Amino acid sequence: MTVNYGSVARTLEEFLKELIEKGMTIPPQVVADLKTGRSVLSIYKRMPEETDIESELDAIADVEMKARISLQNVEMNLLSLADEKIGREYAEEWQRKINASYEDQTETSDNAEDAVSGTSPYITGVPKGEYFIRIKQTELAEVNGLDKLLVSYGLTSDSQADGYLLIYGRKEDVSAFLKEIRQLVGKMGSECNN
Repeated sequence: MTVNYGSVARTLEEFLKELIEKGMTIPPQVVADLKTGRSVLSIYKRMPEETDIESELDAIADVEMKARISLQNVEMNLLSLADEKIGREYAEEWQRKINASYEDQTETSDNAEDAVSGTSPYITGVPKGEYFIRIKQTELAEVNGLDKLLVSYGLTSDSQADGYLLIYGRKEDVSAFLKEIRQLVGKMGSECNN
């Protein structure tokens, strides 16, 4: 399941504001970590959509790691402060809200900063939970027997009006397919999501 870091950041921001309203002094590093987490997501939103697959996957992993570390630092510090200064019950109530925000899948959001990948985590025609990629069809023109290759990995494909080929299936099958395609063709322009 994809973590909705935008939702997590908003929940932590609400938590921080409520603590300030209750008269708490928030350490500057906690505020800085929250800003860092939101900035990383915002910067990723502005990254070019078309990069090579390897760079795209590396960028997703890098953004996810930086966002996760920053937001978990904020979470840990705010919960500790709330537990110490207000009480365990109050801290546990906020812990439940934060946990729910990690799993919040109700926001498919048009706001790209809410999805780590920079695109909506859903796409028409892809079954829920399936991993998908979109590759420019011109990049695959050199691949002989593409249909057989897709079948061998148990993947489904759909040609899209914008010139991309939507390919989806289990994450490990998509990854193995991409590895073989890279060996056959080299780096390709694409969009990727999970």
